[in-house]
Amino acid sequence: MSSPSIEDYLKAIYHLGRGEPVSTQAIADRLEVTPAAVSKMLRTLSRDNLVQHRKYYGVRLTSKGERIAEQMVRHHRLLERYLVEHLGFDPDHVHEEAEILEHHISERFEDRIAELMGHPTECPHGSPIPPKRKHENAR
Repeated sequence: MSSPSIEDYLKAIYHLGRGEPVSTQAIADRLEVTPAAVSKMLRTLSRDNLVQHRKYYGVRLTSKGERIAEQMVRHHRLLERYLVEHLGFDPDHVHEEAEILEHHISERFEDRIAELMGHPTECPHGSPIPPKRKHENAR
């Protein structure tokens, strides 16, 4: 079971890395935390087999970490779309709401809103919504 903090770190590495190693400083800048806080979390993520971390070379997501990160990105972008299309939020102001909600929706809820919206492929900002992976049990 992962926490919102772990999910935020995985999502940050996912966005920053795109398959390439990510520096501690880049993660710290993205999450607005100290490099020391990032180093501490990377030890936890590494211990839980969510990242591969090589000191001075950066960090990459493992397949398990990538599944969780993609799941969070999917939740986030589906929520943004739902908030705009069905609750009337302004597209410029949905990010913060989706940031909060993405950690708390169930897969059942995700499936229902995706179905309700006709399984959209993009968020309101044009970014792709990752497809749902079969047998998602990374969380």
